Amino acid sequence: MSTNSINKISKLLNYNPSTDSIITLAAGCYWGVEHHYRKHFQDRLKHVVVGFANGNDSFKTSDDGITYKRVTGGDTGFAEVVQIQYNKKDVTLDELLDFFFRLHDPTTKNRQGGDIGTQYRSGIFASNEEDLKIAQASKNKWQPKWNNQISTEVELLRNYYDADEYHQKYLIKNPEGYACPAHYVRDI
Repeated sequence: MSTNSINKISKLLNYNPSTDSIITLAAGCYWGVEHHYRKHFQDRLKHVVVGFANGNDSFKTSDDGITYKRVTGGDTGFAEVVQIQYNKKDVTLDELLDFFFRLHDPTTKNRQGGDIGTQYRSGIFASNEEDLKIAQASKNKWQPKWNNQISTEVELLRNYYDADEYHQKYLIKNPEGYACPAHYVRDI
């Protein structure tokens, strides 16, 4: 695996490029996003992890990446994200993206509910050009369903770093923990 791919795929995943696909999604606070994806798709997903993506690498605090505290400062360019490992035989990227556009408000720039800052922006960070095209088509499909302009960034994944273990499966470990009230599945 090249150094470039190491900085794009979670170290927590047992990723096999011949059978697995990766999509990285930003939809506000990652605790709720991770929880909803796990609950909705269950065993159709191989893994869901939380971390930070598409920021400025000059803010890295170590070889392992960047810290939650640093990202919440708001000046790193990193977004809180979920990285989803899946097999296309079990679930399609279109299904994952349809859920994404129903789970959060993609029209609010740099915020979800009371969580405000660039780290809470909406984004789809694709692992390859084919997935990038699917993501852009999904955004275009969902635009007419929203009253305001969708602000979701659709880009190739530039970098990814895992959040600390404390943040992984946070709402499973802390059922009464904070979940952004803007995260719910909309009937649209």
